[in-house]
Amino acid sequence: MFGKKKKNESPPPEPPPVENKTNGKKGKGGKKGDTKDLVPVPDPQHKPSEKKRWKFFSKKLIIVLFLLVSVGIAGFVVYKIYFSKKADGPPPRVYVKRELPNVILAEEIIRFTYDFIPEFYESTVLFNDQILILANEIKRLTALGKQFPDQIKIAEKEIKVIEKESNKLKQTYEKLEKRVEALYVSYRVNQEAGFQQIEAQKVDISAGAKESLTPVLELTKRIQTMVQSETKPPEGFVKGTIYKVRQKINSLIK
Repeated sequence: MFGKKKKNESPPPEPPPVENKTNGKKGKGGKKGDTKDLVPVPDPQHKPSEKKRWKFFSKKLIIVLFLLVSVGIAGFVVYKIYFSKKADGPPPRVYVKRELPNVILAEEIIRFTYDFIPEFYESTVLFNDQILILANEIKRLTALGKQFPDQIKIAEKEIKVIEKESNKLKQTYEKLEKRVEALYVSYRVNQEAGFQQIEAQKVDISAGAKESLTPVLELTKRIQTMVQSETKPPEGFVKGTIYKVRQKINSLIK
């Protein structure tokens, strides 16, 4: 009858099992029907952390900086040992034109003495300054004599001493200037012969200039000491302020 199995019929064949593919391999122990691929998880023990990387970078940076500082220190030491003595020597001489109203030599001859007779050039500058100091002192004593006419002889006596030393210095220096002028012309005519004359006379000329300046330097030293003591502001705030105001007024009147 319909719906009843026959005794002689065999049971139908079972369907073949479905393979569970996971990256081409059969999964063991996984859920039936799960076909998703498994993602590999890296081992955290083998991954370097950011802290370790920064620590390594810091050590490397410190080493580089240490090497740079060491090289810089070594270079500085070498420079100080081998080159500082040369660098610390006297600065090179540079000629600068100066106003020397008491010197009769032409500018090119003054430059000539700067190059070939430097000691005489220094004495020439000093000579000009000393003559100016003496001239200013004569002006000061003359004004003082006019201020106290009854005591004018005292001022006149000192003026005569200063004028005597000033004229003596001028006469001596004039002779030295003529000798230097002759050397300059000789050098311009024949450099070889002129240079020989310079070498033969420069020591004597320089010594004569220094000798003529010696008594005048003693005189001007005394004059400057006295002038500085007179122009020194008095002690005390009020007196010092009054003194400065008077000096300012006098400078404006002059």
